[in-house]
Amino acid sequence: MKHIYKLLTLLAATAALGAQADTFMAGGLYYQTTGTSQVAVVPVPRGVNQVYSGRYIIPEQVYYNGANYSVTSIADSAFCHSLATEVQIPNTVTAIGNYAFAYDEALTSVTLPLKLQKVSTAMLAGTSLVNIAVPEGVTSIGEWAFQSASLLHTALLPSTTTKIEAYGFNNCHSLTEIYCAAPTPPNATGWAIFSGLSGIDVIVPDDDAVKAYGQDAVWGNDSTFTLYPNEDLSVTMSGELEQADDHYMRLDLGNNLAYKIYKDDELVAYTAADHYYIPIESQPVQYTVFPTTGMGNDADPVTVTVQPTAVPAIASDNDEWTPVILARDGVIYITGDNHGTWTRIYDCYGQLYYERPSNDGEIENLPRNKVYIVIVGKTVKKVML
Repeated sequence: MKHIYKLLTLLAATAALGAQADTFMAGGLYYQTTGTSQVAVVPVPRGVNQVYSGRYIIPEQVYYNGANYSVTSIADSAFCHSLATEVQIPNTVTAIGNYAFAYDEALTSVTLPLKLQKVSTAMLAGTSLVNIAVPEGVTSIGEWAFQSASLLHTALLPSTTTKIEAYGFNNCHSLTEIYCAAPTPPNATGWAIFSGLSGIDVIVPDDDAVKAYGQDAVWGNDSTFTLYPNEDLSVTMSGELEQADDHYMRLDLGNNLAYKIYKDDELVAYTAADHYYIPIESQPVQYTVFPTTGMGNDADPVTVTVQPTAVPAIASDNDEWTPVILARDGVIYITGDNHGTWTRIYDCYGQLYYERPSNDGEIENLPRNKVYIVIVGKTVKKVML
């Protein structure tokens, strides 16, 4: 019996070791594995002389230790007290932790993922956001969610909003507009949610909603709020595109409104950020942008097309941009001026092992003794590791 017990103990210890989370860095961000194929963005580890700063376009996938991982969450306090200025979060993310961006005073723009369900506790407290669009599906605004975001001017809340918890917008003294698509007033009975605020225009779906909000103890307080029914939009935008770097084009937005952004017919973003960053792909891709208040009255759209010629094209085997692809000692080497073109690596059975915009360098940790198909832009090469 003792031998069986020891065996079970050993197996349990081995399983626990196998489940241990790994932390690694990719593209300037730290990640931690949360499952066999998932990772979370996490804070800079203690002892590392670094702080998150500048713009971050978080990818949908990262490559680590021979496998692709889907980025599905942002951990508690990941960017807390950082110097990040703009953050674009992919739609693979479904959860953002408490204090994730709290007191990042440099943060002026954020695009939240479409599958988010809650604005967590103090998630964007103390930031320098001017406008925020909360996507459909979010049901609650957590405690201290936007507290002391002193520059916040416009908040767009979805029809699914049912609750704003205590101190949600406390000390947001620049708050002038709330577009709330919920037909019935969200429960906002927590302490000091809008304490000391005044002169806020609340735009709701229609006249029936104005009546319902007006009868609510919080929303009907005319010393704080003035209620209006939603109106048709008449907004023009330039749809100006500018290359941000080797991998992305920057689409300028603005106007204190939200924007629905479609890739072909698929909604890929709902944002009130100043800019939206569109990846440069190997083929032309069309995007359609609708200014909106989130209440079904979208303004006339602007259509933009992102051309692959935004980066040097790879035209032929004899072209000066053609990459050199080599495999040696378990490493795939890619050289040549091919930044921003997509690199994909498949095995001979079609399984995708690696996918990301190319940078000259080395790709390690792929399984050995296999044949791989390496595609860099229009260049295709078979290699053996």
